[in-house]
Amino acid sequence: MDLTFLVDNAPYILILGGAVAISWLLERLVKPVPVVGKPTSWLIKIISLFGFFVGILLIATAAVAWSMEVSPIDTGTRYLLIVAGLALFLKPLKDIPWAALLGLIVGGSCAGFVFLFYPLPETVYGISSTWIYLLIFFIPALFVYMVFKFIEDVLRLVGMVLTFKPVTLVLGLICIAQGILLLLNTSLFTTLFP
Repeated sequence: MDLTFLVDNAPYILILGGAVAISWLLERLVKPVPVVGKPTSWLIKIISLFGFFVGILLIATAAVAWSMEVSPIDTGTRYLLIVAGLALFLKPLKDIPWAALLGLIVGGSCAGFVFLFYPLPETVYGISSTWIYLLIFFIPALFVYMVFKFIEDVLRLVGMVLTFKPVTLVLGLICIAQGILLLLNTSLFTTLFP
């Protein structure tokens, strides 16, 4: 499947990502207004949920741009696509306990596999099979939990930094400015860092 259309539409994707990133600011500005505040608040919540998918779109655009031999997008824009995509992608994911979920799935799968395909006798060396099934559950579950807990904490830290309101505001404004400049056949990064 040819995804080069993402790179061709990178300015629009950047503008969309920037608008979604700073949508919280619009909510803050219009919330005190009684007539517009309530409907706009609902619209902003929908846009915020849509931000997860916009983050995936930004990351996919950056991946396609990196994979092209001759990309029309400069390196600074590629990094901007990745950072903005991560900011929007990690915002809803940082509160989910991924390590515990993965540990539970792996431990349950191992115990279920042994229970269904290799059933144990009532006792093994005088130990009840229930305790052995619990060990078969807990050992892989704890191993997976410990490995993924570190990764989860690193991603939570990155997510906290990237979703910090001032960082998101600056990132969103840079995305919008870069998108507009790309439509004008120039780049913010080549202008600032020739």
